[in-house]
Amino acid sequence: MLISPILSLLLLSSSPIQLGTNVPVTSPNNASRQVHCILQQLRMPYQLQTLPWLRARQEVRMQRLDGYFTAILLAEMQHYGELSAPMFLENWYWFTHPDSIGKSDDTIVYGVIRGSHQANWYEFTGIKPAVEVNTLSELMQVLQRQRIDKVLLDLEDFAFAAEQLAIDARSYRRDFFRYVPLGLFVSYQFLQQHPEFLSQFNQHIHTCAQAPFALSPIEQEQILQLLLTPIKQLASSTAVIEGVLASNTKPMPPTQLHAKDQQWIDEVEQMEPQLGRRMLQQPLSQFLQQWQQQQAGLVNEIIVTDQQGKNVAISAITSDYWQGNEAKFLNVFQQDKDYFLDAVVFDASTQRFQVQLSLAIVDEAGQHSGVLTVGIDVEQALRRNNY
Repeated sequence: MLISPILSLLLLSSSPIQLGTNVPVTSPNNASRQVHCILQQLRMPYQLQTLPWLRARQEVRMQRLDGYFTAILLAEMQHYGELSAPMFLENWYWFTHPDSIGKSDDTIVYGVIRGSHQANWYEFTGIKPAVEVNTLSELMQVLQRQRIDKVLLDLEDFAFAAEQLAIDARSYRRDFFRYVPLGLFVSYQFLQQHPEFLSQFNQHIHTCAQAPFALSPIEQEQILQLLLTPIKQLASSTAVIEGVLASNTKPMPPTQLHAKDQQWIDEVEQMEPQLGRRMLQQPLSQFLQQWQQQQAGLVNEIIVTDQQGKNVAISAITSDYWQGNEAKFLNVFQQDKDYFLDAVVFDASTQRFQVQLSLAIVDEAGQHSGVLTVGIDVEQALRRNNY
């Protein structure tokens, strides 16, 4: 009799997993609900303790806790456990008081919330904040009074606190710093007893997610200003239009299309992508690769699809052959705007954050002939707008 991985996980669990968190259980879209959802699907009993991050880390090191969330992987904790795939993404920006703009780096006064992820990052990089406070509202108030010049905060946290305190957020300079993936940190001691736990947990993150991580309106505008024009020029190039029109003259019956899609997927999973490699060698794919190289790291991938949504050309191996059932294809045809920006996705293999920008490929008669999708390195693009 075969036992499923989830059932085997349950049978191996002689006692509940002990977790710590300082995420308020009453806040909307919080990690507590997501962790509960995942562990419920895994049929994994757990006990939750509310305590500060510093205490949670100490309890894991002392082997009195099995893990804590939401967490970033700190250098000091790498010897004690492993971080799950991202459950949430924090969007870290530097916020500078308007009267402090232009001050030299050696005179900038920093503030931080005691025990926060930003405090850990300060310590790791050698920044010594002059002011440490206990809450976000306290930090915003000392920034408003210019007792400090600069803070590092999540974009949504800053906007929320500014609104609550009637602070004009637009007057503060903001510079994108990085996305920070937050997940469940699990001790090696627990993983030795349950080696399949983390992979099972990661598989259920997406199904229990509250909402996709979307770019803010300001970030969307910055990326569009930087890349929309050159991407439109690529979509209207002779090589792309001719390649799509040629593919549209050879539509595939649904059974053949799905069979080829499955073959492509199987080959990628087996790390022998023969169909993908052959497509990469085609002239239009090589044209896309050359265009991508000219973007200085801003672009990770390019996909050209025809009216059916099947790949016509690619700049890198894709996970599947048929894109016709995905948002990047469908939304281009189902909206008035001539582009579609998808949610931010974290690529665990490259540790990079990507957003896909898709445009309709239009023939001489003005008809939608296909779709051009460009994968953009979000962090690179937003940093480019800092200067």
